[in-house]
Formats: sequence, C-alpha cells, structure tokens
Amino acid sequence: MQPVGRKPINEEKRVRRMTDNITTGGDIAAYCTKCRLVLDHVVVAMVGGTVAKVKCNTCGSTHRLRDGSFTSAGRVKKKDLSPKVLVPAEALWEAALRSARGPEQHYDMTCSYRAGDVIIHSVFGRGILQKVFPGKCSVLFRDKERLLATANR
Repeated sequence: MQPVGRKPINEEKRVRRMTDNITTGGDIAAYCTKCRLVLDHVVVAMVGGTVAKVKCNTCGSTHRLRDGSFTSAGRVKKKDLSPKVLVPAEALWEAALRSARGPEQHYDMTCSYRAGDVIIHSVFGRGILQKVFPGKCSVLFRDKERLLATANR
C-alpha cells in the first residue's frame, strides 16, 4: 500500500539519487563481511567518485564496499570421491608395537632415540617412536600421537 500523496519512485532513479549524494564520511547501506548482514556503514575512501572502502557502524570493521544485494552461499566445498576409512589410534598403536624393535626404555628428555624404539612415559604410558626430529620426536601412544623433547641432533 502506497502512502497518500507520494508517487512511486523508480528504482533506477532512487539508486542514482543515492549515489549522487555519497561523499566521504557519509552513510551507506552495504554488506558487512564480518557481520554477514546488510548494515549501515560510513564511507571511508572514494576513488574517482565511487566508494572504495567503508566502515561498519555495528562491528567497526573496515572493508571494500559490497553491494547491499550481495548474498553469499558460503564456501562451496569439493566433494571427496574417495571414501575415508578412519583407523582408531589404538589399532595403529598395536600394529606399531608389533613392529617395534629394541628393549623398552624409560623416557628421559636428555636421551637420544631412534624411530621404532619403545619408551615408557611416566604420564602417557608405553609409546613407539614414529619420527625423529632435531631436539624432539613424534611418539605414538595408545590414545594419540604426541611430540616429545629429546636430545636428538
């Protein structure tokens, strides 16, 4: 229903009239990339008569002007066609324990270790060294893999 005494405004004229009056520091409705809504913004920068950057009045973020009609469907994720089979950490731990070599050693961060060694940690229990890096090593425990400090060079 149209208010009495008002004529309908052509959309093109309304947009043109709005863009003619926009200056730096003026208000404009724009899509906020942080709030993900069309909100009031203040024009921060203009390039050649067109709005370049705006600042959101709600969250205060500064970003490029997004048209008020902008709607995003979000990121489209590519479907992975290969089925993923998740192996429980405990199954990996048991398999690694069968292929482990050497006697069990109590973990000490001042000692050096090699991949495949079995260690006993005071908190995490028995573990198998998977990878060795300078100053640390990756150890697979029954619940998950952890990175521990060592004297490896």
